[in-house]
Amino acid sequence: MKFIFGSVVGRKFQKVSHKIAKVRCTKKEEHIVLENMHEPIIDIETWNKAQDKLNGYTKVRDRKHDHKLKGLVYCGECGNKATLRCREEERKDGSVWRATYFICSKRNNYSGLCDCKQISANLIEEVAKHQVKNELEKINLTEEEIKQIYEEARLQAKSKENLLKITLRTLKKELRQVEQNIEEIYQDKINKLIQVEDFKVIYEKMQKQRDKILKEIKQTENSLNQNNEQSLKVDFKKIKQIADEFLKLEKPNKIMLEQLIKKIEFDKEKNIKIKLTFENPVLVEK
Repeated sequence: MKFIFGSVVGRKFQKVSHKIAKVRCTKKEEHIVLENMHEPIIDIETWNKAQDKLNGYTKVRDRKHDHKLKGLVYCGECGNKATLRCREEERKDGSVWRATYFICSKRNNYSGLCDCKQISANLIEEVAKHQVKNELEKINLTEEEIKQIYEEARLQAKSKENLLKITLRTLKKELRQVEQNIEEIYQDKINKLIQVEDFKVIYEKMQKQRDKILKEIKQTENSLNQNNEQSLKVDFKKIKQIADEFLKLEKPNKIMLEQLIKKIEFDKEKNIKIKLTFENPVLVEK
């Protein structure tokens, strides 16, 4: 039997930063391979045969159950995506009883505690179709009427944007003033104009004020970004086309629903909240 010398693979992991201990897995092309470093246990021919056999076991998972809302449903308690489950039982008369439901993925795999219980997939589907239909029927307006509605919404968003920008400027001005005050009391301490104990009290108070302003600035910036996202230009013709197609269908397909529904959430009380791609979230009681 002919042996070849084995290889050593390095740099499989890399530190994210020298400041923290966290590492990340590197890509195969980033690995450092040093060949002929040691004598292997088996020859290369046996190794290749074993790998071919192992790869032959690889099989694409054939999903037995699917649902048109799968991937759109989330747990309203913890925010995790919901898992689709299906139960089947054969009855005495030979018929098969089947129940499909969604359950919080965290509760399903016992990876964490979540109070959200399972909910019927049919219930969510009926509520979703009913809500989508109601909203789409409102779109049966003329293009000019739709433009007027969105123009009013745009003006409201612009007014809110201006208010947020003014708030942001005011907060940044307050931040500069606080930082200037901190610098001044620090210089007073160096020049021994105030006692160290007094400096500590004043400094701690100003730091808390500074942190509070920074938090408010971040919240205001997030609100500003969300407002800009919501005021993006809408393709009226496309929305109306999808609406007309949906209203003609008795049983809308998965692709159609994904175009109209952004997210569905259900809580432990089985309240369902539906967020559509073209309007604000709507809460539907169980």
